[in-house]
Amino acid sequence: MTAVLTQALRFADLDSPTVVFDSDLGHDLDDTIALAVLAKTVRNLVVVTNDEPLARPRAQFARALLDAMGRPEVIVVAGHQLHGSEDRFLMDGVVPHSTPSFTDVAAVLAQVCETSTGPVIWIGAGPATNLSTLFVTSPHLIEKIQVTMQGGWLDHYRRPDRASHNPRMDPAAFGLMLRAAHQPRLVFSTHTNIGTLAVTTSSPLYAALTAPDAPPWTRLPAVHAQRWLAHRPSSWMNDPATVAAALGLPVVDFATETVRIAPDARLHRDPHGRQIQVSTSLDGPAVMNWISTTLALPDPQSGSADHPITSGR
Repeated sequence: MTAVLTQALRFADLDSPTVVFDSDLGHDLDDTIALAVLAKTVRNLVVVTNDEPLARPRAQFARALLDAMGRPEVIVVAGHQLHGSEDRFLMDGVVPHSTPSFTDVAAVLAQVCETSTGPVIWIGAGPATNLSTLFVTSPHLIEKIQVTMQGGWLDHYRRPDRASHNPRMDPAAFGLMLRAAHQPRLVFSTHTNIGTLAVTTSSPLYAALTAPDAPPWTRLPAVHAQRWLAHRPSSWMNDPATVAAALGLPVVDFATETVRIAPDARLHRDPHGRQIQVSTSLDGPAVMNWISTTLALPDPQSGSADHPITSGR
């Protein structure tokens, strides 16, 4: 665990790499937990939302959570809309209404990448629409962007008749991104959809977020947890695991595969295809312990932040 924390600390420095978190925040709970972890660990953070409903509530949610966590300086960009996005936002009536400061995804993110003194770490936690648009409008930046995205599968998946959620939301954008990106990495859903990454209403993390004496910033994540788990049995911490991998924490193993990218975003082994890095294994308990240590929420049973919650898995 010491090695995990040491690696994460390098992102707290003033000259640390810029990290872009590209997320459909406000649907599954794991995006919210991932953003909270990033707010605690990454100094040079930029947030861009995707699958935005018309009123851009995901960007408003990101802004409200970051402000509550003492990160008002973090840029939030309201990203692209997709069909049906209104049905994939659970935080209506909770997030304070505000007008996003930035809505021109391509222009703002191009400027972020051009002014960064080193590589830009791009964490894909939703459809690839924003990134593929940036690749088309600013192809000179492709080599500067290190992409780690959650999603995809090979060989087996709980729904073999379709791609996993993030690639499936915009298959064309996913295919373009994988073909254009410089050494992209995928954290497969096969490896994140596991019991050790599941948060339920009986999990210590849920109890800590919803405790009456929880820190003020947890109000929005607590509501999100309650709303998601009211209609789903659990939330897999897919995106925090992807954040950990993108930050270089030793919790996900990768290997090179040569794949063909189908029109529906499913991946197939093909010796004439595209070489990409894919996850081969994931240490779920290590990810959950990292989340716990980073958020430093008090254990509801002890009532003390000196005894942060642990995954118990």
